[in-house]
Amino acid sequence: MDEKELVELIAKQLVDQPEGVSVTPVEKDGETVLELRVAQGEAGRVIGRQGSIAKSLRTIVNAVSVRNGRRVSVEIMD
Repeated sequence: MDEKELVELIAKQLVDQPEGVSVTPVEKDGETVLELRVAQGEAGRVIGRQGSIAKSLRTIVNAVSVRNGRRVSVEIMD
């Protein structure tokens, strides 16, 4: 499972409208940025209180990307 699939799987489990989840990989400065978009009003569920869920999601993606020899980060888009 690559990083994009992992982010999509986790995000779909967190929100009420899983069909509204999309992950778009974008190359920036030699790094892949995964832009996560969710349905209107669902961003709070993915971010969590004080960003705790977003931080955990980024930690997991970083661990997987390092293991795969890549640099990948996650941005939650509005």
